[in-house]
Amino acid sequence: MRNAVLLAVLLSIPAAARAQAPAPAPAAPNPATVRKAIDARNLEWTTAANRGDVKAIAKIYDANAMIIPPASEAMTGTANIESVFGGMIKTAKNLKFETKSLDVNGGYAYELGLATFDATGPDGKVTKASAKYLVIWKLGKDGVWYYHLDAWWSPTEHAH
Repeated sequence: MRNAVLLAVLLSIPAAARAQAPAPAPAAPNPATVRKAIDARNLEWTTAANRGDVKAIAKIYDANAMIIPPASEAMTGTANIESVFGGMIKTAKNLKFETKSLDVNGGYAYELGLATFDATGPDGKVTKASAKYLVIWKLGKDGVWYYHLDAWWSPTEHAH
């Protein structure tokens, strides 16, 4: 009987060790899958902008998102996002994003890209324009990628 108890105790040790072991780390996101999701979100952004829907644009940003417009301080909050982009989309049409690089690290992705658009000047003339951008994406608890930080600048602003 004593041998049976000893055997039961010895057999339970690996199970107890497994129960106390840390949970395995979640699988790293597949970069190709992330790229596809981010391309779709960027298309959602430009489609909303091209139809003038600033509220739809704001929904693509997470609750703690920060935007950094050219020559401006960083801003957070839906009201700021709607205000900044509401003014921009009145003068920018045919907006397109082109991802130049995308790196994924866990629940974050880092995108560098080029935005191109038709800009209407104060004189009513339309010219081709562009801006470089950096977006830090954050994977939401709902499994959707959101803009977490969005900064952009004119390609010539920082030329040396």
